[in-house]
Amino acid sequence: MALGLAPGDAAARAYPKVVDFLATLDGATEPAYPTYAEALAVLVFNSPANQRHAAVRDRLRARLRTRQLGPANGWKADDASYGGWGYYPRQPKRPAGAIHDDLLSSNLSATLLVVGALTLGGVPADDPALVVARGFVERCQNRILPCPANPCPTDGGFFFSPAVPDSNKAGTLRFGDRDVFRSYGSMTADGLRALLRLGVAPGDKRVVEAADWLERNFDPAQNPGTFADGAEVRRASAYFYWSWTSAHALRAIGRPELVTTRGRVAWAPALAAELLRRQRDDGAWKNDYTEMREDDPVVATSFAMASLLVCRGVITGEYRSHAGSAGVL
Repeated sequence: MALGLAPGDAAARAYPKVVDFLATLDGATEPAYPTYAEALAVLVFNSPANQRHAAVRDRLRARLRTRQLGPANGWKADDASYGGWGYYPRQPKRPAGAIHDDLLSSNLSATLLVVGALTLGGVPADDPALVVARGFVERCQNRILPCPANPCPTDGGFFFSPAVPDSNKAGTLRFGDRDVFRSYGSMTADGLRALLRLGVAPGDKRVVEAADWLERNFDPAQNPGTFADGAEVRRASAYFYWSWTSAHALRAIGRPELVTTRGRVAWAPALAAELLRRQRDDGAWKNDYTEMREDDPVVATSFAMASLLVCRGVITGEYRSHAGSAGVL
């Protein structure tokens, strides 16, 4: 309903049915990615227009809390995944000893969605679950330090997860006697958004470093960052996710014009133009690459439309959010 459809439009009439279907997540068979599904449903139910499902929202929100890889599930402060959320389809109890299941790990993307669902629903940043979540988010940032490498890995950007090396699409970079995860665009936008949702001040060095990385590297045509050799397909596979999360992050930091390594750019018109260029004749969007499932037009089109809505808001000065007026998603 962020499209602002008139009440009599067919899509507007269908919207309550979609919301009612989402309510079946409460007690239904688990979807393929339950953390994503439940967090997105909570975001929908947070809207004042959908308060008839407030009880379902509260149960899903409670279920999201049980999915955190935190102390209640046996995770320890020195675990790489401590405090975050991931893709494990059940309650993620920590096994004794070494962890051999990659699904028993946290990642920045899932963590951002849950943090957004909770905070936009009124959970304060000092909630114990969100305090430990901030620690996980901060472990995903390459903090700025002097270094001789070019590109320098300690650049203020973010990566996907410290727990599963192969899940970081940009790959690794040799730094001294160890490999470090490369920063890349979609995760830096996610990390910046998560920090702000978790109550980190806009002037905090972590936020400033991430915002500066996005400004320098912004590219409307691709997910930016220096990717490892052979990883270009992985870069391309996340284009629509990049467009969606970068639009939200850049709106949040209030920089309508960026000074990038390629020159000045008004990011919202540039991103909107690139997205419209990629729209297919049938009105949908679709990625040629499969890893992020953006080859499914439902996935790609959802990201593209959400990106365009943010771009439109920046261009026109109209702001909409999940916590906004009735009917706004």
